[in-house]
Amino acid sequence: MFIQLHGVKGARLLINIEHVRAFQEITDDSKYAVNKESGAKSLVQIDDKLVPVKDSILEIRNIMKKADLFGGEK
Repeated sequence: MFIQLHGVKGARLLINIEHVRAFQEITDDSKYAVNKESGAKSLVQIDDKLVPVKDSILEIRNIMKKADLFGGEK
């Protein structure tokens, strides 16, 4: 199953959810806050690599709910 997220350089990313290990919100005090300059709101860990994306954790959760990949109501 794939979900579409928005990369920091305007690219659309189709991500295979089976390879995703974690999502992390980038906050002001995060060591990844430098990525906020490029418009990134979250990091996606795919296997061992971190990919900055413009989607927030809430947006990612909603995308996964629509795809029936996240518990809860649609």
